[in-house]
Parts: sequence; C-alpha cells; structure tokens
Amino acid sequence: TGGDEDSKSQAEELQIHLRAGALPVNVELMGSGHVDASLGEQFKSQAVIAGLLALLAVAFVVYRRYHKPEILIPMVGTSISEVIMILGFAGAIGWQLDLPSIAGIIAAIGTGIDHLVIITDEVLYEGKLPPRKVYLSRITKAFGIIFAASATTIIAMSPLVVMGFGALKGFAITTIIGVLIGILIARPVYGKVIHEILEARSGKNPE
Repeated sequence: TGGDEDSKSQAEELQIHLRAGALPVNVELMGSGHVDASLGEQFKSQAVIAGLLALLAVAFVVYRRYHKPEILIPMVGTSISEVIMILGFAGAIGWQLDLPSIAGIIAAIGTGIDHLVIITDEVLYEGKLPPRKVYLSRITKAFGIIFAASATTIIAMSPLVVMGFGALKGFAITTIIGVLIGILIARPVYGKVIHEILEARSGKNPE
C-alpha cells in the first residue's frame, strides 16, 4: 500500500477487516513477516557468492576425480547452463523466485551433477572412449538410470505441488522444472559434447 502514514493506516484498516472476517469466505491468518530492502539486496549478493563457492567446490571435486580439464569444463558449463535455463523459464512465466525456490534450483543442480558423473563414468571405458557399439550400450544404460532417478524425484515432489502451501509449493515446482530441463535438454547435450571431446582427444592421442 506504500510507505507513508496514510498507507500504513490503510494497511492496518485492511488487517482489521481481514481479522473480522469481512469477506465472503472465512479467513485464517497463516503468518506474517517483513523484509527490509537492504536485507533483500544483501541476500542477493550472498546468494551469488554462495553459488560461486558451490561451483568452485564442484569443479574441484570433479577435477580430483577425473584429472581431465576436457571433462571438467563441459560438466561445469552444463551446470551453469541449467541454472540459466531455469532462471530464464522462471522469468518467462513470471515466477517470482524466493528462498525455497532457490533451494529447489540448488537441489536440481545437485542431482544434475550426479547424473553427469553417471554419464561420464559410463562413457569412459577403462579411461578412454570405447568402440561405438560399446559406447551406445553404456550411454543407453546411463540414461536409463538417469530417467528412473528423475522420475522418482518428480513423483516425490508432485504431492507438494498439489497439496503444498507457499514455500513448499515453490520448492517443489522449481525442483521439478529443473529436473525436466536437465533430462530433456542438458543431459543429452552433455552426452553428445563429452563424446565429441573424447573422440577428438583419442584421435589426437592414439593408444
């Protein structure tokens, strides 16, 4: 209603009417809160810093596992692209992201890294790109695992979308959107990219 005294009076009057039940339906006060604009700005910067630290931690762990920059770069790039796609989808539909929604994005990215590791482990056969027939068999197995795990996540979150309220609903919707973007776009693209990179590497360094 605004920040001046008149607006404050209108808000207090509206609160009185709501508490008195002056509406065609019953009203139950579920909760209330207030966040200063300065705290919102601080939260935005802290969220960016936390995201960068998480990305660096993921990059470190991935590099320690594979010791191959040609795997690290597309894996981290895929995670970043997923975040951009989720935020773009939220902006396109006018979805206002709150703290639980951001937690949903983090959860989706966390499961996404697991899926990328599964793909990479299946593609790498004894540390190198396998023959095409073996590669197709292993990548099909990897995507079978990923689709089953993603379906489980979506099914688990669906009741929160239907029955959830406020924060829980936002968390569930964002997580489901992130998982769908991952399995329909990001995972297939990563599988193709990592195959092309390893194929080019094996061509330059025949064993």
